[in-house]
Amino acid sequence: MFVLLVGVVVGWSVINHRGAPIALAAAAAEAPVSASNSDASTSTVPGGQAFQKRPFAVARSTEASEWTAEDGRSTNVIRRLAHNELEYRRMLDENSRVIRRQLVYRKQTVADLLQSPGASGKSVRQLVLPGLDGQELPFEIVRAELNPSGQQGALSGRLRGRPDSLVTMAFKQGREAFTVISPSDKIFLQADPREPGELIIKSIDPETYVGGMCGTP
Repeated sequence: MFVLLVGVVVGWSVINHRGAPIALAAAAAEAPVSASNSDASTSTVPGGQAFQKRPFAVARSTEASEWTAEDGRSTNVIRRLAHNELEYRRMLDENSRVIRRQLVYRKQTVADLLQSPGASGKSVRQLVLPGLDGQELPFEIVRAELNPSGQQGALSGRLRGRPDSLVTMAFKQGREAFTVISPSDKIFLQADPREPGELIIKSIDPETYVGGMCGTP
């Protein structure tokens, strides 16, 4: 579900809706320590359980994404989301600044789209990003910086029809991270990568939240 535009724009930067620099996502799109240095399927998480990819069942699905139903602020759920003790503690600490947290699975990542037939040599003009509880957000891309391989890049723009909004996104292979700020809709979202094709999406308080990239300890 995307539109293609010939050409790639290089030299990308982003500011938030108050004009201050936003710390975005290129670092967040890096592999978690436990997943990059070991087999994530056998890593140990808090409580002695083995780390599990896609740990929860799909409760809602669209063409682009699948949503789980578990409360991502629950201690027991965080234990299953976290790769390791450090990430677990970060997520617990972050709870006071997070309104909601939900695990979402992507049926096709941006890197997948760029590798699909017909996408070679072009950049994505529009994407559909997941929000919470089945919500889908139409992301109009204004600027992009893409690696020639199509496996890594950074995108910025706005929600369609919302000129006061800001969307920033970075991806590396199957890992994605993004921020959505739309004051008129009262949408303030931060999405961190968990595993390739998995996102931890958070509704945040913009007055108090400082991204800790909890998906990437």
